[in-house]
Amino acid sequence: MTINTVPVFDVRSPAQAVEALPYLLSCQPDGPDGMVFVLVHDTLHDRPLFCQKFDLPSAKDDPNKAAHNMMHSTLHRLEKLATGPAAILVYLCARQQDAGDGHAAMTRHRTVATALLLSAETHGIDTLAAMFVTPTHWWVYHHDNPNYRHEGMPVDGPDNPGVVTMNARAVGIPTPPSQAAIAASLEPVTGKDAAAQRAAILHAVGERAARVQATSFDAETERLTAILDRLLLDGGDGTPLEDLTPDQTAELIVGLRHRPLRDVALEYIEPKELPRARELWALLARRCASATTTLVAAPLTLAAFTAAVTGEVPAALIALERARKADPRYLLAGLLMEELVMTGSVDEIADEFREEREARLRGRDN
Repeated sequence: MTINTVPVFDVRSPAQAVEALPYLLSCQPDGPDGMVFVLVHDTLHDRPLFCQKFDLPSAKDDPNKAAHNMMHSTLHRLEKLATGPAAILVYLCARQQDAGDGHAAMTRHRTVATALLLSAETHGIDTLAAMFVTPTHWWVYHHDNPNYRHEGMPVDGPDNPGVVTMNARAVGIPTPPSQAAIAASLEPVTGKDAAAQRAAILHAVGERAARVQATSFDAETERLTAILDRLLLDGGDGTPLEDLTPDQTAELIVGLRHRPLRDVALEYIEPKELPRARELWALLARRCASATTTLVAAPLTLAAFTAAVTGEVPAALIALERARKADPRYLLAGLLMEELVMTGSVDEIADEFREEREARLRGRDN
């Protein structure tokens, strides 16, 4: 199931449409950030076409402008497909802090839902439904059916499977992972740990500059490559990665900002190496001590790459989204995102880095 191919479910009701949402997203919609998720359906051939995901507008945003931009993006993609008539199904997914009082949050976002419905109507697109969804309950906007209770309808899913979940299991589609759990594994350290790590990073910047001036960029890359080889190559030396000191992780964080070392880091994708590589890149992302520093883009992208190599595409996409938010100019994150969206894998890119690895190790041995 590739990311740009919408899985087909026999959806007969709004409840089943909500139950299908995690399969459309490839993860449970329980992350910290809300979203607007638009499913475009080909009404002539009765099949789903594609999905679009947008940030959930905040109270400071103009709902009409936000709705116009989302609908314009959807129409632009729809025009490229040159299909016949289409309809949309709109999900407004709650932010994590909204889940405790879903009805109040649903009410706050009603203006956005209304603006989306009006924008779709203006552009000649039918709307199947506009729904507000939390991890536990859902509501339909502008629906008069009295069965849709004030407190919301319960969400069917892994713990209380409905028709969609049972059918997915029957054909071997795995239960989508938790978006919140993936995001939590990449959250930056806080408190005293964060203060110690920030100080270590500042010190590492100065130390790196002094070493480069005394030797060269190439010599510094070789020195850090030797550290990565020791930690990861063929499974590494068994050093507990969580035991790495702030100074040790800081020099790697700073070094990975330099492209030659980052490219070497992409080479640790053999089966014996992947678990420790994923652990190390996630550790370095957390120890950047900030989700917004540009330094975090490299370890997040490496974490995404190793996740994608193992087939965990949802985890890869979440890490890439974070990397691109931290540094929109980080080209590798954009390249990997595009490859995953278009093909659902990074196999071709991984093969290129396997060749680079073989050449590097041959040169080292010689």
